[in-house]
Amino acid sequence: MTNLLAAKTLNESLAEIVANISTLMDSFWIYIVLALAAVVVIWGAYVGIKIAIAHKNEEKINARDMIKNLIIGIIIIFVVAMGAPLLIEGLGAWVGISA
Repeated sequence: MTNLLAAKTLNESLAEIVANISTLMDSFWIYIVLALAAVVVIWGAYVGIKIAIAHKNEEKINARDMIKNLIIGIIIIFVVAMGAPLLIEGLGAWVGISA
């Protein structure tokens, strides 16, 4: 009986945590996306300027590597941005609530 009560309490606690996380994500999700977009735009402008002013071959190679890193970073940001809400919904489904 105590295990059933502890499991129910744990389940309720997890449901409350998932609901709080979902509410928190809903409240400032647009600001996170805007901030990440601003970082990508600023870093992209910086890399573009580095390419434009690169005169030596070594500087051009470094600038190309920066472009590759920028593209990889954009892909990682996209995966995290798409995966976080799915993870929260999955946690909610696991706990037994609809997030």
